[in-house]
Amino acid sequence: MSYRVKIDEVPSEDVLRQLLSEARVAGETEVVVETSHESGEGWIRAGFAEVSRLLSAPVEALERHLGADRRPSYGSIHVQTDDVEAVVKAVQQYVRRLPGGSRGSVVVPPRDGWTAVYDELCDREPEMLRRLAVELSNRGGALVLATGVEEGRVVRFIALDRGRVVDEYLSVPEYYGPIPPGEVIALGANARLMARLTGADLNRVREVAVTAATPEALPPAPELLAELAHLFSVHGAEYGYERARELDSAIPISR
Repeated sequence: MSYRVKIDEVPSEDVLRQLLSEARVAGETEVVVETSHESGEGWIRAGFAEVSRLLSAPVEALERHLGADRRPSYGSIHVQTDDVEAVVKAVQQYVRRLPGGSRGSVVVPPRDGWTAVYDELCDREPEMLRRLAVELSNRGGALVLATGVEEGRVVRFIALDRGRVVDEYLSVPEYYGPIPPGEVIALGANARLMARLTGADLNRVREVAVTAATPEALPPAPELLAELAHLFSVHGAEYGYERARELDSAIPISR
Protein backbone atom coordinates (compact mmCIF):
# COMPACT_ATOMS: atom_id res chain seq x y z
CA MET A 1 0.00 0.00 0.00
CA SER A 2 1.06 3.59 -0.61
CA TYR A 3 1.20 6.68 1.57
CA ARG A 4 0.30 9.56 -0.76
CA VAL A 5 1.09 13.21 -0.26
CA LYS A 6 1.31 16.41 -2.34
CA ILE A 7 4.39 18.60 -1.76
CA ASP A 8 5.46 21.34 -4.16
CA GLU A 9 8.91 22.00 -2.68
CA VAL A 10 12.18 20.09 -2.97
CA PRO A 11 12.72 17.55 -0.19
CA SER A 12 14.83 18.40 2.84
CA GLU A 13 16.04 15.77 5.29
CA ASP A 14 13.40 16.93 7.77
CA VAL A 15 10.65 16.51 5.18
CA LEU A 16 11.91 13.06 4.25
CA ARG A 17 12.08 11.99 7.89
CA GLN A 18 8.55 13.25 8.49
CA LEU A 19 7.25 11.36 5.46
CA LEU A 20 8.99 8.19 6.60
CA SER A 21 7.50 8.54 10.07
CA GLU A 22 4.00 9.19 8.76
CA ALA A 23 4.20 6.24 6.35
CA ARG A 24 5.35 3.93 9.16
CA VAL A 25 2.52 5.08 11.45
CA ALA A 26 0.01 4.51 8.64
CA GLY A 27 1.41 1.04 8.05
CA GLU A 28 2.22 1.78 4.41
CA THR A 29 5.19 0.30 2.53
CA GLU A 30 5.61 3.00 -0.11
CA VAL A 31 5.61 6.79 -0.22
CA VAL A 32 4.10 8.46 -3.31
CA VAL A 33 4.71 12.18 -3.75
CA GLU A 34 2.89 14.47 -6.18
CA THR A 35 5.13 17.48 -6.77
CA SER A 36 5.79 20.32 -9.18
CA HIS A 37 7.81 20.00 -12.38
CA GLU A 38 10.49 22.28 -10.93
CA SER A 39 10.91 20.15 -7.78
CA GLY A 40 10.80 16.78 -9.49
CA GLU A 41 14.55 16.40 -9.98
CA GLY A 42 15.12 17.00 -6.27
CA TRP A 43 12.79 14.13 -5.36
CA ILE A 44 14.49 11.86 -7.89
CA ARG A 45 17.86 12.64 -6.29
CA ALA A 46 16.30 11.73 -2.93
CA GLY A 47 15.60 8.20 -4.22
CA PHE A 48 12.13 8.55 -5.73
CA ALA A 49 11.36 7.23 -9.22
CA GLU A 50 9.03 8.95 -11.66
CA VAL A 51 6.08 6.64 -12.35
CA SER A 52 3.61 9.01 -14.02
CA ARG A 53 3.26 12.54 -15.40
CA LEU A 54 0.43 15.06 -15.23
CA LEU A 55 0.70 17.24 -18.31
CA SER A 56 -1.15 20.29 -19.61
CA ALA A 57 -1.28 22.07 -22.95
CA PRO A 58 -2.89 25.30 -24.13
CA VAL A 59 -5.77 24.65 -26.53
CA GLU A 60 -4.11 26.77 -29.22
CA ALA A 61 -0.88 24.78 -28.97
CA LEU A 62 -2.79 21.51 -29.26
CA GLU A 63 -4.66 22.78 -32.31
CA ARG A 64 -1.36 23.77 -33.92
CA HIS A 65 0.14 20.37 -33.15
CA LEU A 66 -2.77 18.60 -34.86
CA GLY A 67 -3.23 21.14 -37.62
CA ALA A 68 -3.17 20.26 -41.29
CA ASP A 69 -0.25 22.63 -41.83
CA ARG A 70 1.98 20.79 -39.39
CA ARG A 71 5.29 20.19 -41.10
CA PRO A 72 7.38 17.04 -40.72
CA SER A 73 10.16 16.61 -38.18
CA TYR A 74 13.48 14.90 -38.71
CA GLY A 75 16.60 14.28 -36.69
CA SER A 76 19.77 12.31 -36.21
CA ILE A 77 22.10 11.16 -33.46
CA HIS A 78 25.86 11.60 -33.65
CA VAL A 79 28.13 9.48 -31.47
CA GLN A 80 31.73 10.58 -31.02
CA THR A 81 33.29 7.22 -31.77
CA ASP A 82 34.89 5.22 -34.57
CA ASP A 83 33.47 1.94 -33.21
CA VAL A 84 30.74 1.47 -35.79
CA GLU A 85 30.04 -2.13 -34.77
CA ALA A 86 29.27 -1.08 -31.19
CA VAL A 87 26.86 1.59 -32.40
CA VAL A 88 25.12 -0.87 -34.74
CA LYS A 89 24.65 -3.37 -31.90
CA ALA A 90 23.30 -0.69 -29.59
CA VAL A 91 20.78 0.51 -32.19
CA GLN A 92 19.67 -3.07 -32.83
CA GLN A 93 19.12 -3.55 -29.11
CA TYR A 94 17.40 -0.32 -28.17
CA VAL A 95 15.21 0.72 -31.12
CA ARG A 96 12.98 -2.33 -30.74
CA ARG A 97 12.20 -1.15 -27.20
CA LEU A 98 10.88 2.22 -28.30
CA PRO A 99 7.09 2.50 -28.45
CA GLY A 100 5.75 3.41 -31.85
CA GLY A 101 7.09 0.70 -34.13
CA SER A 102 10.12 1.93 -36.04
CA ARG A 103 10.11 0.91 -39.69
CA GLY A 104 13.88 1.13 -40.07
CA SER A 105 17.22 2.47 -38.88
CA VAL A 106 20.59 3.10 -40.46
CA VAL A 107 24.06 3.82 -39.12
CA VAL A 108 26.50 5.89 -41.15
CA PRO A 109 30.25 5.31 -40.52
CA PRO A 110 32.24 8.10 -38.89
CA ARG A 111 32.94 11.41 -40.55
CA ASP A 112 35.27 13.66 -38.59
CA GLY A 113 34.97 11.26 -35.66
CA TRP A 114 31.14 11.19 -35.47
CA THR A 115 29.15 8.03 -36.24
CA ALA A 116 25.58 8.94 -37.21
CA VAL A 117 22.31 7.16 -36.44
CA TYR A 118 18.99 7.72 -38.22
CA ASP A 119 15.65 6.12 -37.43
CA GLU A 120 12.21 6.35 -39.01
CA LEU A 121 10.36 6.48 -35.67
CA CYS A 122 12.70 9.12 -34.31
CA ASP A 123 11.85 11.33 -37.28
CA ARG A 124 8.13 10.98 -36.55
CA GLU A 125 8.45 11.39 -32.78
CA PRO A 126 11.29 13.68 -31.62
CA GLU A 127 10.90 12.42 -28.04
CA MET A 128 12.01 8.98 -29.27
CA LEU A 129 15.13 10.62 -30.70
CA ARG A 130 15.95 11.84 -27.20
CA ARG A 131 15.34 8.42 -25.67
CA LEU A 132 17.52 6.64 -28.19
CA ALA A 133 20.29 9.22 -27.72
CA VAL A 134 20.22 8.65 -23.96
CA GLU A 135 20.50 4.89 -24.42
CA LEU A 136 23.41 5.21 -26.86
CA SER A 137 25.20 7.60 -24.52
CA ASN A 138 24.64 5.30 -21.55
CA ARG A 139 25.99 2.28 -23.39
CA GLY A 140 28.95 3.84 -25.15
CA GLY A 141 30.12 6.31 -22.53
CA ALA A 142 30.94 8.71 -25.35
CA LEU A 143 29.76 12.21 -26.17
CA VAL A 144 26.45 12.01 -28.04
CA LEU A 145 24.77 14.86 -29.88
CA ALA A 146 21.13 14.56 -30.94
CA THR A 147 20.06 17.17 -33.49
CA GLY A 148 16.83 17.83 -35.29
CA VAL A 149 14.19 20.07 -36.78
CA GLU A 150 10.80 19.74 -35.10
CA GLU A 151 7.58 20.43 -37.04
CA GLY A 152 9.71 22.12 -39.68
CA ARG A 153 9.95 25.26 -37.54
CA VAL A 154 12.26 24.88 -34.56
CA VAL A 155 15.73 23.44 -33.98
CA ARG A 156 16.76 21.35 -31.02
CA PHE A 157 20.07 19.82 -30.03
CA ILE A 158 20.86 17.76 -26.96
CA ALA A 159 24.40 17.00 -25.81
CA LEU A 160 24.82 13.94 -23.59
CA ASP A 161 27.74 12.49 -21.69
CA ARG A 162 27.37 8.99 -20.19
CA GLY A 163 23.59 9.23 -20.45
CA ARG A 164 23.37 12.61 -18.76
CA VAL A 165 22.13 15.71 -20.58
CA VAL A 166 24.89 18.32 -20.31
CA ASP A 167 23.31 20.90 -22.62
CA GLU A 168 20.05 21.39 -24.50
CA TYR A 169 19.00 24.03 -26.98
CA LEU A 170 15.58 24.80 -28.44
CA SER A 171 15.53 27.72 -30.86
CA VAL A 172 12.08 28.85 -29.63
CA PRO A 173 11.96 27.72 -25.99
CA GLU A 174 8.20 28.34 -25.60
CA TYR A 175 7.21 26.98 -29.01
CA TYR A 176 5.16 24.20 -27.38
CA GLY A 177 3.66 26.48 -24.75
CA PRO A 178 4.65 28.64 -21.76
CA ILE A 179 7.32 27.26 -19.44
CA PRO A 180 8.94 28.66 -16.28
CA PRO A 181 11.54 31.41 -16.86
CA GLY A 182 14.33 29.18 -15.59
CA GLU A 183 13.54 26.58 -18.25
CA VAL A 184 13.51 29.23 -20.96
CA ILE A 185 17.04 30.18 -19.94
CA ALA A 186 18.11 26.53 -19.69
CA LEU A 187 17.04 25.89 -23.30
CA GLY A 188 19.51 28.47 -24.57
CA ALA A 189 22.78 26.86 -25.64
CA ASN A 190 25.73 26.84 -23.26
CA ALA A 191 28.08 28.19 -25.90
CA ARG A 192 31.24 27.79 -23.85
CA LEU A 193 30.49 24.16 -23.04
CA MET A 194 29.55 23.28 -26.63
CA ALA A 195 32.70 24.95 -27.94
CA ARG A 196 34.80 22.93 -25.52
CA LEU A 197 33.05 19.63 -26.29
CA THR A 198 33.10 19.96 -30.08
CA GLY A 199 36.03 22.26 -30.82
CA ALA A 200 33.70 24.87 -32.31
CA ASP A 201 34.55 28.55 -32.28
CA LEU A 202 33.05 30.03 -29.11
CA ASN A 203 32.04 33.36 -30.64
CA ARG A 204 30.38 31.67 -33.62
CA VAL A 205 28.37 29.39 -31.34
CA ARG A 206 27.18 32.46 -29.45
CA GLU A 207 26.20 34.14 -32.71
CA VAL A 208 24.37 31.18 -34.23
CA ALA A 209 22.77 29.34 -31.28
CA VAL A 210 20.38 32.12 -30.33
CA THR A 211 16.76 31.82 -29.24
CA ALA A 212 13.67 33.85 -30.06
CA ALA A 213 10.00 34.16 -29.14
CA THR A 214 8.81 32.96 -32.56
CA PRO A 215 10.28 30.90 -35.42
CA GLU A 216 9.86 33.87 -37.75
CA ALA A 217 12.46 35.84 -35.77
CA LEU A 218 15.16 33.29 -36.67
CA PRO A 219 16.56 31.85 -39.91
CA PRO A 220 14.52 28.94 -41.34
CA ALA A 221 14.96 25.93 -39.10
CA PRO A 222 16.75 23.72 -41.68
CA GLU A 223 19.27 26.49 -42.35
CA LEU A 224 19.85 27.11 -38.65
CA LEU A 225 20.41 23.41 -37.97
CA ALA A 226 22.81 23.09 -40.91
CA GLU A 227 24.88 26.00 -39.61
CA LEU A 228 25.01 24.60 -36.08
CA ALA A 229 26.03 21.17 -37.40
CA HIS A 230 28.81 22.77 -39.42
CA LEU A 231 30.09 24.55 -36.30
CA PHE A 232 30.11 21.27 -34.37
CA SER A 233 31.82 19.39 -37.27
CA VAL A 234 28.80 17.09 -37.51
CA HIS A 235 27.93 15.72 -40.96
CA GLY A 236 24.47 14.68 -42.11
CA ALA A 237 22.38 16.58 -39.56
CA GLU A 238 20.45 18.35 -42.31
CA TYR A 239 18.34 15.29 -43.19
CA GLY A 240 16.62 12.33 -41.57
CA TYR A 241 16.12 8.62 -42.12
CA GLU A 242 14.65 8.59 -45.62
CA ARG A 243 17.59 10.41 -47.17
CA ALA A 244 20.19 8.73 -44.97
CA ARG A 245 19.09 5.25 -46.04
CA GLU A 246 20.01 6.14 -49.65
CA LEU A 247 23.65 6.93 -48.81
CA ASP A 248 26.15 4.45 -50.25
CA SER A 249 27.82 4.15 -46.85
CA ALA A 250 24.58 3.58 -44.89
CA ILE A 251 24.42 0.39 -42.83
CA PRO A 252 20.77 -0.81 -42.57
CA ILE A 253 19.71 -2.21 -39.20
CA SER A 254 17.75 -5.43 -39.31
CA ARG A 255 14.87 -5.96 -36.86
